[in-house]
Amino acid sequence: MPIPLIIIIAILCLILMHNINRSKRLTKERSDQFWKQEADADNTRKKDISSLDYIYIPIETLPFGVDTTKEVAALEDTLRRLDSTKILNLSAYTNTELKLEYGVANLSYLSECDERFTLLIRTLYQWAVLLQEHDFINEAVQVAEYSIEIGSDISGCYYMLADYYQAIGNTEAIQNLQKSADSIQGLQADPIKDYLNKSLA
Repeated sequence: MPIPLIIIIAILCLILMHNINRSKRLTKERSDQFWKQEADADNTRKKDISSLDYIYIPIETLPFGVDTTKEVAALEDTLRRLDSTKILNLSAYTNTELKLEYGVANLSYLSECDERFTLLIRTLYQWAVLLQEHDFINEAVQVAEYSIEIGSDISGCYYMLADYYQAIGNTEAIQNLQKSADSIQGLQADPIKDYLNKSLA
């Protein structure tokens, strides 16, 4: 005997209500957890951050002065100014995590260090592009490699190196790029990994 339509509708309504209530409950739990974590973070005492993994710019080994164009000179000046500051790659942390780990009083300072890291990798990428355009290929590769080494997630750096390594038949170097790309988070991660996979195909 077929089930009456009204019973089917009633069952579907019950299922829908259950799913809505479950979704609301999970959302509230996540919200409560977030605000509790925020409260804990805002009460975390300041910790010593002198031993963090600050980034050092190897001015003496990077190809400064090779390309004497004004555009490159301006980028090199930016890098020299950055070299006299504290730089940290904190892209893997949220503000809440930074406060929990190092104390709320350090958040502003750490954010500035992270902003300098963003400026650093952008400047390095622009420098590498100009060096490549001006036929300083080895120097461009050196700059791009250093950028990846310190944790750059700029896709252009990966693409530039992948193309270079593919051209000279260095599959091991592309595989090393893949290992570096494994730590990338966010929207850039998948396109970079896809590009590297194709470079090895």
